[in-house]
Amino acid sequence: MKRKIFLALFSILALLLPLNLRGEVVDRIVALVNGEIITLSELEQMGKPFYDQVRQTSTAGEREEKMKKARIEVLDRLIDSRLLEEEMKKRKIEVPERDVDAAIQDVLKSSNLTENDMKKALAREGMTYSTYRQRVRDELGKMRLVSREIKSKIVIEDVVLRDYYQKNLEKFTDPLEVKIQQIFFPVPEHASQEETAAVEREARPILERARKGEDFAELARKFSKGPEAGEGGLLGYFKHRELMPELEEAGFKLRPGEISDLVRSPAGFHILRVLERKGGEPRPFAEVQFKIREELSEAEAQKKFEQWMKELKSKAYIEIRL
Repeated sequence: MKRKIFLALFSILALLLPLNLRGEVVDRIVALVNGEIITLSELEQMGKPFYDQVRQTSTAGEREEKMKKARIEVLDRLIDSRLLEEEMKKRKIEVPERDVDAAIQDVLKSSNLTENDMKKALAREGMTYSTYRQRVRDELGKMRLVSREIKSKIVIEDVVLRDYYQKNLEKFTDPLEVKIQQIFFPVPEHASQEETAAVEREARPILERARKGEDFAELARKFSKGPEAGEGGLLGYFKHRELMPELEEAGFKLRPGEISDLVRSPAGFHILRVLERKGGEPRPFAEVQFKIREELSEAEAQKKFEQWMKELKSKAYIEIRL
């Protein structure tokens, strides 16, 4: 369970996940955060998706230890949440009704539920719709707090972006693809040397005509014996290792418009023409700089969030009773 900023805040969608939790829980206090309590029922409710995953993916022998670790991690997130709630109140962060409405609509859409479905599910769990709205409001406020206190203060200089781009060119390079046509002359399996030579003699004049400028697609329609002949010999786009080795070696060397020599493969003789090449070169910096800025900003925000939470915890009174 890697800690990410918005995972640490519990995503709005996750607020709906525990709604199927129901059962007898003997409630007690599991932690105190500056006088605010965290109860066992809160811990069980928020942790249910993680506990279910542990139960499904661990053996009986390791389950107890993994469950213990999961509860500690969930409790740590709840402590973070309480501290953020305090900071939100100190800074008087408010969330308008329209933002709460929009967030709930997103939950309904992603969960394929109606508002009435949600109210019924909440009622089954003993939660009112107004309480749920307040929980959503609180989570949005925490996100706004983090954005204001951390994200808004992060500046990534252009020189850093360019340096990252140069050091990670492979990340911004799409795989090379070539669009190929062919004229194909099959050689029967177990053909004799004489039979093979006869097919080659048939193919070579067609190669010369193609190289002299005759329409390649028309030549393919008239002379190719491949299934794609009716489409002018068009095979389509290919990446590395998607063609027979003999065809790849020849085809990937060609520039658009160039025609290969006769290419011998186990199936027969091929005349290849490359129509287009795409990828294989890094996308321009201008095209990817926004994505780089977003990635570096998120990484920096994550680091600063961890530091900020450590500072908040160091100043807080926290008592664990798990």
